[in-house]
Parts: sequence; structure tokens; C-alpha cells
Amino acid sequence: MMSWLISVGLLLLVLSPSSEAQDTVSKMCRSDELCTSVKRCEDSDDSGGMAIGPRSSRSCGDRRVCCETAQLESWDRSQSSKSRAVSSSIRDKVSSLEPPPNESCGLNMECVPRKLCRDHVINDSGIDLINPRISTIPCSKSLYRCCAVDEQVDESESPYVAKLADFKYKNCGYSNPQGLIPDNDKFNYTEDVSIFGEFPWMVGIFTGRQSFLCGGTLIHPRLVITSSHNVINETVDTLVARVGDWDLNGLNEPFPHQGSRIKEIIMHPEFDQKRLFNDIALLLLDEPIVLAPHIQPLCLPPPESPELINQLLSATCYSTGWGAKQADSDKLENVLKRLNLPVVEHDECQARLRNTRVSTRFRLRPSFMCAGGDGKDTCKGDGGSPLFCTMPGERDRYQLVGIVSWGVECGVEDIPAVYTNVPYLRSWIDEKIRGLGITLQAQ
Repeated sequence: MMSWLISVGLLLLVLSPSSEAQDTVSKMCRSDELCTSVKRCEDSDDSGGMAIGPRSSRSCGDRRVCCETAQLESWDRSQSSKSRAVSSSIRDKVSSLEPPPNESCGLNMECVPRKLCRDHVINDSGIDLINPRISTIPCSKSLYRCCAVDEQVDESESPYVAKLADFKYKNCGYSNPQGLIPDNDKFNYTEDVSIFGEFPWMVGIFTGRQSFLCGGTLIHPRLVITSSHNVINETVDTLVARVGDWDLNGLNEPFPHQGSRIKEIIMHPEFDQKRLFNDIALLLLDEPIVLAPHIQPLCLPPPESPELINQLLSATCYSTGWGAKQADSDKLENVLKRLNLPVVEHDECQARLRNTRVSTRFRLRPSFMCAGGDGKDTCKGDGGSPLFCTMPGERDRYQLVGIVSWGVECGVEDIPAVYTNVPYLRSWIDEKIRGLGITLQAQ
């Protein structure tokens, strides 16, 4: 008995004073675990995966779970030496995530990221090359091209560098409908996958240890809009916004992503954490984002009106995100997905939802809107991501109309998903933006 008490005492001495109050020994946990808060176990996760939930989900109390002691100790050590400066290990993807490409596609030819090959020698078919042994098989990875070994270049000499310097920003909401890949891309993308740079306002929100938290939308070089329910348990010290990303696990995009810490989190004062009313938040970035071909803000919609609702019902709308494709999966998608979703009228959506487990007395509050219900749907991990629709009279220019909030099921026919109603909350957005001294460009 005495030796057990001594072991517990030594264990608690290792932990910081703040963690002592959170971490306790529990009979519900194994000998190598402590009982701690769900958030602390999530924040300290060091499994290397992109899972959102904690490593262990065995409960040991109200909103408390069993979590590995070694994991908690490692987290406390890293936090004690943590600097406020943004390190590349937090802001950016780690270069070791993907090994150097070495797939052969012919004699003295290799599959390399597009940005590392001079544009004028890219060759997919081997046509006009003398040696008949050159393969006609395309590269097996997206964003890779078959390139002559002597025409490969260092990243600093990439032909894409000049394209960044020549970029001229027009206005908010303009998509890149063909993506930002200059040569004819023969990679077999599925219908629900976006092309690199197609929707340049997409933002990934990450916790300090590179764990993906949620999606967001760039509406100004210093402003991201997202859902309150995803950031309510976070602080400015725990979040990083990454813009211009496409493949979360890759480093081969033609243009680099940018990252910034968060200076301020502004949640709607009437956000209801249980029922998700007014599920909206603004993130003020610590550093302004430099606009580029693959990084541009999305337009905000006008305030809600019958005219706007009629326009949205006939508009082309999409939602993008890295969330799971299946309701029973926690696995995020590496590459940004794209879902073409119709907006569903308020009363029709309410009627459809009343046929589900939310019951016949369910009322769809005005801070919500609906989309989908045709078998395509946003799902787990898509929270905070945008729902955007074409602007009147435009085909490739969009405005933000919704934020992924909640759903009864994922991808079930006749059951729409529920989004934060951005037009309804436009006055609150304007008020907060004015308070920050920020002016949005006239549309």
C-alpha cells in the first residue's frame, strides 16, 4: 500500500501545477493512464493521426476520459518550453510526411511534382521521343508529371514562382473553375474532389500539434469565418489557420500554403452550445494573409430577404471540406472534397427533419438553413466549412451563404444537412467587422 502511494506521489510531481488539478488516479483507468478532461487528452494526442477525438474514450467521470500518462507528460514538457513565436512545425506541414518521388515513367524520366519540372518539357505520352521504351502510363499521384531528369528544378527555381509575382487580385468570390494546373491534367479525379486552387477561400483550422480541427472561410486577409461549436473550447494559443492548402498530407501543391496564428476569437453572444443556435464565429488572424492565385476571399451575401432566398433556391451551390465521406467513419479526406448541394427551402427542410429522430415538434430556427438531401452530404469533420452559391448573373463567382453546423444523418436521401444561416446573421458580422476597424472591399 505504501509503495503504491509513493508511486502516485512521484507521478504527480512530474506533472505541472495546472495539470495536477486536472489529472487524477482512477480505478476506471489502467495503471499507465490518468483520468483527465476530454480537451486535455485531445490536445495532448501524439498518435500522429488526424483523428479529432481523444486517443482513449473510456469515461472516468463527467466529461473526463482515461488518457495515457506518457502522453500527458510529453505534452506538459512541450508546453513548458513553448514560445509564442510561430514555428514551422506548427504552421506548416512537416517535410517528412511524403518521401521524395522516384517513380520512373521512361528512360531518364521520373514522376515529380509539377512545380519541380520546367513547363516546356512536361510529357505525358512519350510522343515524339525517339526511345520507344518510354512508358505511356501516367504518373500514379495527382500533381505529379513525367519529367526528364535533366529538366527538374529546385523549388526556388520553379516556374510557378513567377506566376505568384504576376498575380493581380480582382475581387472576392472568384473561383478558378479549371483549377490552377496549367497543363492538361489526365489524373482521374473523382466527382467529389476539387481541383487544386478551384475554391481559393477554403481554410483549415488546426490545433497546435497539427491536428485538424475544422474548416473555415477566408473573407478578408485578416478574417476567417467558422462555426462556434468547433472553437468554443479553444483559445488563441491553441489554434492555427492554414490557407491555400489542398492535400493535408502532401507538400506538392504548385503554390505553397500560408499559416497564421489567431489573434482573437469572436463568437456570437447568443450561441447555444447545446442546440447550436447562432453557430458562427470570426477569427482575427495574427498576420494578414498575402493574396495569391490559390488564396482569395469569398464574398459575403446581402442580408436575408425573400428575393435572396429565391435566388439561392435556383443557384449552383457547393460545400467543401476535408471531413469523412461516410457517416460511420472518423477518417478525414486528405484532398479537399467538393459537393454540389441544392439549397432546401426552410419549411420543406423543417418538414423533412420532422420525419427523423428530432421529432414532429421540431422547429427550424431562423439562424439555420438547409442544403442537400439528395444523397450527397457534408459529414463528420466538415464543421465550420463553407456552403457557397453563385451570385446573381454570375457563373464562376460565389457568395458565402452557410456554415456547416449539424445534421441528423450523413448522406441519407431526403434528409438535408443544417447550416448556419449567414444572410440572417449578416448584421452581426458587419457590426463585429466595424469594431475591428476592417473594411471589406466593395463587391
